[in-house]
Amino acid sequence: MKSSSLFRRAILTVLLIELLCALAFVWTAVWHERRIRLRGLDAVLIGRADSLIGAIRDAEDPEDTVKVDPAEFNPPATDLYAVYDEGGQLIGVSSTAPPAIIARVRNGFKDARTGNHDYRILQRGAVRIIDREESGGPGIRRPVTVVYAIRSDHLWHEVFEAASFYALMSVGLLAVTGLALVILLRKLLDPIRALAIEAADIGMDSLTFHPPPAAMRVRELTPLAEALSAMIARLRVAFELQHQFITDAAHELKTAVAVVRSTIQVLGMRERSANEYRRGLDDVLSDNERVEDLVSKMLTLARFEEKSVPQVDPIDLSRPVEVALTKLASFAEGRGVLLRPHLEQGIQVNLSPAAAEILASNLILNALQHSPSGSDVIVSLRLRKSGERRAVLVVQDFGSGIAPQNLTKIFDRFFREDPSRSRETGGFGLGLAICKSIVVAADGEIGVQSVLGQGTVVNVSLRLS
Repeated sequence: MKSSSLFRRAILTVLLIELLCALAFVWTAVWHERRIRLRGLDAVLIGRADSLIGAIRDAEDPEDTVKVDPAEFNPPATDLYAVYDEGGQLIGVSSTAPPAIIARVRNGFKDARTGNHDYRILQRGAVRIIDREESGGPGIRRPVTVVYAIRSDHLWHEVFEAASFYALMSVGLLAVTGLALVILLRKLLDPIRALAIEAADIGMDSLTFHPPPAAMRVRELTPLAEALSAMIARLRVAFELQHQFITDAAHELKTAVAVVRSTIQVLGMRERSANEYRRGLDDVLSDNERVEDLVSKMLTLARFEEKSVPQVDPIDLSRPVEVALTKLASFAEGRGVLLRPHLEQGIQVNLSPAAAEILASNLILNALQHSPSGSDVIVSLRLRKSGERRAVLVVQDFGSGIAPQNLTKIFDRFFREDPSRSRETGGFGLGLAICKSIVVAADGEIGVQSVLGQGTVVNVSLRLS
């Protein structure tokens, strides 16, 4: 994958935005300059058209018509004009005026081009009053139409000359901005570089991270630095747990293998009878089954701790709980403990039948192993109706209970309250760890309440399907 520089992208983005702003500014300046200069040109055009109107005089003929008096009007050589009477007849025109320029069309301003020259043209109407003194009254009104054109070639030249100044200023501003961005961004990115250098020093042999002070002084980088610190702390805890798991697993396996080996060694120390060999082989088989059970539990724990749990179809949770109760009925009877189930039917959850059965079996078995003869183990399944509707599985015993200092450890792998790791309960300390992995994978919650010497209650809460 091709990498890209955030530093370069930031500079190019800012320069591109500034370039677009500069182009908009130059365009606006061109429009504004043209508008101002065109307004000035129109003012000149109106003034000269007024001068032309002022030069219209009585023609001194019986028709009482009007004409343009050349002595009264002396326009620049490049200007073009024409004067029309009420009937549309020309009564005055410049000698070099092209018909396209002086043609009478409509009143107002317009632009035209002819002979490689641009013209600004004004057409307007006027009224000349003649014979006012002779008639001794208001005089005779003679409407006329004036068409006046002056060259506008210089207009765009002046506009572009002014705009070029703004363009050069914009280019200079872009250059200064680019240089300033390079300097400022390098300083702004220094805390990120320091953060990256510190993070690069993290390794398997040194799971420590100390956020650099430069990064902690930047408000936007503080959350990232704190997140990295928290992540490294979690990784360190995870590695410690993994190391502890490997150590405990090796201890359990070593103990089980040592027991098998010692049993075989004892059998081989002298000649024994067939019954003694048979009892010895039974012990070896029992110890081998224990090893097999340990390996199976470790594999089960590893499977349920995987994050990529496949999607499962909804099940009625009461069914696998009933299966677990049936399988453990004889074990409960052998220990003299009464199982008392209270199960609501039809509570649907997203959990595989195998996982649900393992969850229920481990919780019930753990309760049975810590219950004295003559006591009860209550297994209930109900629908919580207050708040968020959830399935609640509760396993309660009236046994030895759990010491308060151990309540936070009972879901740890290979944790057992018995420090001598005796086989009285026959467990490895993996049952509750497996239960927690199943519940967490199903987006549920598991908790325990216990009073030493009075009993324990385990609550499992699962989302409904």
